[in-house]
Amino acid sequence: MESVKLEIACNHYLSCLHAEQHGAQRIELFENLPDGGCTPSFGMIKQVKQTVSIPVYVMIRPRGGDFCYSKDEFEIMQHDVEQCLHLNVDGIVFGILKEDGMVDTDRCKVLQQLWRFKSITFHRAIDRAANIMHAAQAICAMGFERILSSGGAKDVNQGKEKLLAMQKEFGQHIIIMPGAGITTGNIRSIVEFCEVSEVHATAKKEIPSRIGTLNPAFNDNLSWSDPEYIAQLYKQLNNRQFKQNS
Repeated sequence: MESVKLEIACNHYLSCLHAEQHGAQRIELFENLPDGGCTPSFGMIKQVKQTVSIPVYVMIRPRGGDFCYSKDEFEIMQHDVEQCLHLNVDGIVFGILKEDGMVDTDRCKVLQQLWRFKSITFHRAIDRAANIMHAAQAICAMGFERILSSGGAKDVNQGKEKLLAMQKEFGQHIIIMPGAGITTGNIRSIVEFCEVSEVHATAKKEIPSRIGTLNPAFNDNLSWSDPEYIAQLYKQLNNRQFKQNS
């Protein structure tokens, strides 16, 4: 049986090291975890690319909030794609919608062309689309490598039926990758139920500030991808593959 790939969403430099060291096959790199992720800095991308050997996919998202962007915001996204080319990034991750909830194929194609049609993941903007199956069809037709989705629901547990439908309809042409709410307790069941070959997780853990709470008015704790949790996710996938091959 072909192994299931584990992608770890990383918003911290150490998260990227943890991901590679504990079994991930790919990194999604971003910042601003509370808003669901935005484009990381030039310095972060460069440092990660110089350090890790597994593929790094960079999120192209100029801000939190919705996925309908102004002219200026779209220009920022184009500049960020150019920087990713310069830094020899392995892939990019973005999603753009129109005000009516349809995929903005015109703008997606502009970024595709700028990226020279290399590897692209359409992210969870699809979960906000007016019709997720129509959106998946449009993304597939444009030649994206994969779709990251929770099936249009808050998390994969609630959206697994739709994820399975997407996999059955489009899985021969594009990778459907479940993400949002992946845990050690459900990673095997989600992969098996949705019949997918890749899965996405954050493995988030809050880390106390090194300087403590010198001023109780502020909380300066940070979040990173926990190395032990990544290892447990990887182990669950390996156990699943071993049992199906036995």
